[in-house]
Amino acid sequence: MSKPMQITKERIEAKVERITESGCWVWMGATQVRGYGEILSNNRKLLAHRASYEAFIGPIPKGMYVCHACDNVYCVNPNHLFLGTQKQNLEDMKLKGRSTRGEKNAMSKLTENDVRTIKKFFFTKEDVADKEIAKLYNVCRQTINDIRNGRKWNHV
Repeated sequence: MSKPMQITKERIEAKVERITESGCWVWMGATQVRGYGEILSNNRKLLAHRASYEAFIGPIPKGMYVCHACDNVYCVNPNHLFLGTQKQNLEDMKLKGRSTRGEKNAMSKLTENDVRTIKKFFFTKEDVADKEIAKLYNVCRQTINDIRNGRKWNHV
């Protein structure tokens, strides 16, 4: 088995445009659908920000994520990258308002206003069953039960 070709600093720098205002190094090579840069190494696609981290800073420990301090998925500036666990990366995303919970999720059938109405009106009336509320909002009974018990939409 051949050893993967090491990505060099020069190879990374040849594919970036440096943005003075933000300090970001915007990846100008191939990208994934979600915007993350890609670079080929030994016929394998690598994420450009991970390749940049390894080229400029060093090896990435197994199981660690390379996170963006600048929140720019196109950025490969090693000064904007830091290591974190999946949990830390998700928490960072949540703190910066980039998570797709609630109505930001494209699959959501409810809006925050729907949830407020459900919580305010229906949960004060004991005679309204979860299945009736679910039918009204075209969601499953379990979704209403989860809202009622704080397992979903608890940010509203």
